[in-house]
Amino acid sequence: MSESGPDTPGRPERPPVRALDPATALRLTDGATPLPALYLSDRLLLRTVRGRPRGLGDLREALGRLELDFDVTPRADGSPRDPDAPSWGTSITLRSTRSPIDPVDAWSVLQRLREAGDPVAEALSLEHVLRPADGYWGGVGGYWGGVGGYWGGVGGYWGGVGGSALQEYAVPGRGGRMPVALALPDPALRARPLDRHPVVVVPDTAVADHPWFGPTSRVVRMELREGRLVPLLTTGGPGSTGSTGAGSSPAPSEPVGLLQGHATFIAGLVRQVCPEATILSIRVMGDDGVVDESYLLDVLQALLDRHVHGQEHDPSEVVDVLNLSLGYYAEDRTYTSGPVADLLDRFAERGVLVAAGVGNDGTSAPFVPAALAAEPPKRVTARSVPPLASVGATNPDGASVALFSNTLPLVSAVRAGASVVSTLPLTNGMGQPSSQVTTDGAVRCTVDPDDYTGGFGVWSGTSFSTPVFAAELAATLVDEGDLTDVSAPAMRKRAIRALRTCIGRTKP
Repeated sequence: MSESGPDTPGRPERPPVRALDPATALRLTDGATPLPALYLSDRLLLRTVRGRPRGLGDLREALGRLELDFDVTPRADGSPRDPDAPSWGTSITLRSTRSPIDPVDAWSVLQRLREAGDPVAEALSLEHVLRPADGYWGGVGGYWGGVGGYWGGVGGYWGGVGGSALQEYAVPGRGGRMPVALALPDPALRARPLDRHPVVVVPDTAVADHPWFGPTSRVVRMELREGRLVPLLTTGGPGSTGSTGAGSSPAPSEPVGLLQGHATFIAGLVRQVCPEATILSIRVMGDDGVVDESYLLDVLQALLDRHVHGQEHDPSEVVDVLNLSLGYYAEDRTYTSGPVADLLDRFAERGVLVAAGVGNDGTSAPFVPAALAAEPPKRVTARSVPPLASVGATNPDGASVALFSNTLPLVSAVRAGASVVSTLPLTNGMGQPSSQVTTDGAVRCTVDPDDYTGGFGVWSGTSFSTPVFAAELAATLVDEGDLTDVSAPAMRKRAIRALRTCIGRTKP
């Protein structure tokens, strides 16, 4: 197992991240080799057991036998957690009681507890590091350097698609990010009036200012504060996450993170497919494209609480579709009953459709949450729930599957995900046109490869096929009519019908 993930200038210090190396890591309790994964090296998640957390005294006693103790990890905003409150995944930070300089490896601790048959191990899991289902192409040039090479890229650990073939999609003109011009009006101009608009949630990077996303565009930005979702207050301006105008061109800026504009691109795809949808944007990661599992769980728990409150008291808080263009590779099969699976099950019970990207490494390795996908029920009863849908990507022909699209055991649907066009923040990087000529004061030049002041670009990834499908689900809900009944039974039935309809299509 190797440490990775240097801090990015200007961002808070990250906890140490480790790559679980199958060649050197402790084996599973049945002797099998674990799969590679990224996790926080000194943290574990204390999961809910039968609706209540296991006693912290039992946990402290079990860790004491390994000469360890723990502290409950504060939330990302510094606010404290209540360790005795029910939680889908409370983060705990491990520390050695023998010496403060002793390293702690969460995987080794977890496996020792499992090997000893300690019941407390049932409530514990690794705290994974999630990344978008986009933009890394086998780990080349990504935040984690060569770590991503396990999944079909440089290292070719899975023996599948070669790294050079996957990287072709990162080349401008072959699917890579590049600016384009779009001569189409804002799709919101053709939106139909509705008594209640479907809500598509995008927990991702921030949705930046854009002419499509002005004050009346039905884009709602929220953030997590002390465990609750609250409206995001910003000062606006070019490239910001506010809702003010974005008509001025920004000055050239230093290079930004690889995922800059990721959620803005997603939001534009939702707007194109379902202009009636309200887009609820929640920033869970920066432009480096990294989010800790506990933080995502905090956000999803707050979103679920808000949704349940909305079903019972305020329909404006209800959500219809949850778009998850991110995930992590699981080290073993425990993900099927882990905290992410448990929490998403509750969304399904409350009638929320969940769409998740299958990942971009050309592998069959379990990419969570997409690996949790299941077929819709053939017979709908009062207890039937809409299963999670996993979404792969097609090439521009709409028929062939993109080479990078992971081949999970169940891919619910494939949608356009290579060389798609959508909205991007109005930014201008330090790059310059390759050639320019000035004649009589007029400047003619070639395309500036990183000038996005036109507001549109091309990109590729299952991160983007996922919102195409998510928006299709929302559009299908609109077509069915009457979204005003937000009770859980009504939403479940609508969701299952929409899912069946959309999965049965080959194209939106």
